[in-house]
Amino acid sequence: MKSGEVLAEVRNLRISFPYPQGYREVVHGLDLTLMKGEVFAFVGESGSGKTVTGYAFMGLLPPYARVEGEIYFCGRDLLGLSPRHWYSIRGKEISMIFQEPMTALNPTMKVGRQVAEVFMLHQGMDKKEALRQTVSLLGEMGIPQPEIRVEDYPHQMSGGMRQRILIAMAMAAGPKLLIADEPTTALDVTVQAQILSLLKRLQRDMGTSIFFITHDLGIVAEVAHRVGVIKGGFLLEEAGVDELYDRPLHPYTRALLEVLPHWERQGRGFSLPQAREEEGACPFYPFCAEAKEICRDRLPPMKRLGRRKVRCWLY
Repeated sequence: MKSGEVLAEVRNLRISFPYPQGYREVVHGLDLTLMKGEVFAFVGESGSGKTVTGYAFMGLLPPYARVEGEIYFCGRDLLGLSPRHWYSIRGKEISMIFQEPMTALNPTMKVGRQVAEVFMLHQGMDKKEALRQTVSLLGEMGIPQPEIRVEDYPHQMSGGMRQRILIAMAMAAGPKLLIADEPTTALDVTVQAQILSLLKRLQRDMGTSIFFITHDLGIVAEVAHRVGVIKGGFLLEEAGVDELYDRPLHPYTRALLEVLPHWERQGRGFSLPQAREEEGACPFYPFCAEAKEICRDRLPPMKRLGRRKVRCWLY
């Protein structure tokens, strides 16, 4: 990882969607910094705001979404880009591995053609050269007999193979930032390990920064340099991966780690129920054994402690 070189910076990002009672904010004043060549894991339960943050990086939020704040990428404010400028960035400088490979791939097109189109669109290759590069890239992705598999349709491939196709499409243009949205969901443990190993190799060999979205802290230690923990649209903790696992600061982070099978639990196990957060309160307040009265009334500010940050009244 190239230390000290900032690739992207999120400043006070707020994302709202329309509800019957008016617009509801789902990401609340998010601040993040992504460094060149690092894997940043963005961890939280379903509905915490992880995927919509990734979509904001890609300019893929629907037009009815309200997006405020700033997202800087290589010095450019992405939220101020015109559709024409997005066309030159999306897929070329920033790519995304979507969560469901079966729905992300076109079922009516051969997988080889889908990957080749990226080479043709962003690298200006002709069809013959693009297909040659596709075969080579699929081989690098660990797909056996790529010269034959390029003729397959998505339904003819396993879940792990389809995920490799999505990774190939995302990496074809050599992006600086890869957003991986739950890339190992619904894969068995063996295939999951293969996909994580592939992502680590791509990050190491190509220097691509990865924004790794997941709900599973159990796999974060395998790939990440730093971790951000989000709940209810609020970033609650950010730290290096070793620091986070050795000494989690926020009670919510400790709760996430306690549900891991290999984690040494203190007392009985913990489950993470869903509840409507009280306005103005810490989003983990209803379930926190260490909650104080102030936690219900006021959201704590983000506090920096050395190289890490935490949003909790305990600190």
